[in-house]
Amino acid sequence: MKNFNTNCKSIVTGAATLLLLGGLAQSVAAQELDSSQDLDLARQSLPELDQASNQTRSSSPSMSCFVDTPAFDIFTTGWCDNSGTARTTTAVFRVDNPPSNFTILWSNGSCNSSSTTCFLPIRQYQTITLNATVLNNDNSTFTTTGATASYEGFD
Repeated sequence: MKNFNTNCKSIVTGAATLLLLGGLAQSVAAQELDSSQDLDLARQSLPELDQASNQTRSSSPSMSCFVDTPAFDIFTTGWCDNSGTARTTTAVFRVDNPPSNFTILWSNGSCNSSSTTCFLPIRQYQTITLNATVLNNDNSTFTTTGATASYEGFD
């Protein structure tokens, strides 16, 4: 009889736990923000939202990159890496947030100074660091930025 009561208590406790967790899971489901008040509450709860939105509004140039593969490639700021079976591929570098009237002095002479994007060949097991000085031709100021791309191979 004692084992029966212990087993029943375990079953009831387990069932109660599952119901409680199920209720919690429903109460924390994601919801779309409907109003500016909801957005303000989200910003207060997650200060990263404000920091990220300020960074995207920043006028200071930065560099992002991706290593081209058959997969869907996404630019990432400062560092990018990928793996593949091809012996060589392309590292794509991009200056983000350039001023409207700019000249870019790339550290690699094959990059075009009037383009925000530079394509460089990259081999398996190679790392490329590309730097750029971004000149604002309207006010004669400049900013330096850079990114590193790495490509690993599947042998």
